[in-house]
Amino acid sequence: MNQLKVVFCTDGVFPHQIGGMQRHSRLLVEELAKEDIDIHVIHPHKDTQVYDSALGITEHYVEGISTEKNYLKESKRYSKRVHKVVAALPKDTIVYNQGFAIWANAADFSDRLITNPHGLEPFQAMSKKDKLIAIPFKRVFSTIFTKSLYTVSLGGHLTRILRQIVPKERIVNLPNAVALPDDSELKPKPDLNEPIKLFFVARFASNKGIHILMQAIKELNAIGYADKLEFNLGGKGPLYEQYKEECKEPNVNLLGFVSDEDLKRLYAESDVFVFPTLFEGMPTVVLEAMSNYLPIIVSDTGATKELVHSDNGYVIEPGDVEGLKDAIVSYYQLSAEDKNRMSQTSYDRFSGKFTWGRVAEKHMELFREIQSKMKQA
Repeated sequence: MNQLKVVFCTDGVFPHQIGGMQRHSRLLVEELAKEDIDIHVIHPHKDTQVYDSALGITEHYVEGISTEKNYLKESKRYSKRVHKVVAALPKDTIVYNQGFAIWANAADFSDRLITNPHGLEPFQAMSKKDKLIAIPFKRVFSTIFTKSLYTVSLGGHLTRILRQIVPKERIVNLPNAVALPDDSELKPKPDLNEPIKLFFVARFASNKGIHILMQAIKELNAIGYADKLEFNLGGKGPLYEQYKEECKEPNVNLLGFVSDEDLKRLYAESDVFVFPTLFEGMPTVVLEAMSNYLPIIVSDTGATKELVHSDNGYVIEPGDVEGLKDAIVSYYQLSAEDKNRMSQTSYDRFSGKFTWGRVAEKHMELFREIQSKMKQA
């Protein structure tokens, strides 16, 4: 069998560009480079070797997107530049599209094109204003999906969204991942009715549910939980200064920006991770918390139910303050044995399915399937 050839098309690679998709373009590619596979990456980082030369990855530079111009128009122009590079590669090269990087003339690669839209944020817009803004993005994504051989879903609600656009047999579940920590370990949890530490980290913005969490804390404190629950909230964003000024709850620590070193410490010191987000894909912070043996309290949005079941946490409805309060109290009242069992289950679920090694294996299976189809065509 001929060596697999794959070209990854992306608008940026971490850390040269920040974002979940950009981090995915680095970590997945680096993991796949361990396999017998000829990998090309198209990116906009001029005069920069993004990947370690020892990995044998071929990098192609194309002019990037101007942030001062219309994003969608710039994305289409970028996709035309990417198209020229892909079209010059061997015809049996599998094309892996991150977001809008393959858009113009996408049909040219429809027999070997995989599109990964990640969180499908435009399809989850909540306010009327956001829904209007999302319309052109939804149209572009829908066009790309229909021209792709496969569209990647992270699972859960995202699969249901995609099934409204493309047949289910052209949707493939490929989850996100995080690196397996070298030194995380199960810290014994407090016994029932002993104080617990809850950790939240995200951008302080309404879509992350920070206002839901703050309201739940206020109501829990009002009924006597102020000395039983300690909340460490990390991150900054448009709502941070407002809460920094207004929050008077004695058991809330607003930490602001959290460094990688502090993040590691906070995961280790916490008893449970709480994330009442309003819409998501497959949130990396939840995976990171699971990799650090933390039970999870999270909203049922995106692919969160792929990560959290009743054996390792609580899934609540988005925006449900009462549900969030009930989940926190329920966890607080568990025995140390049950808390420890939840923690171990979180780690086991993560390590069994959501490491980069596991996710790379699933990608290799898909690549081989596509290679086989092209040989038969």
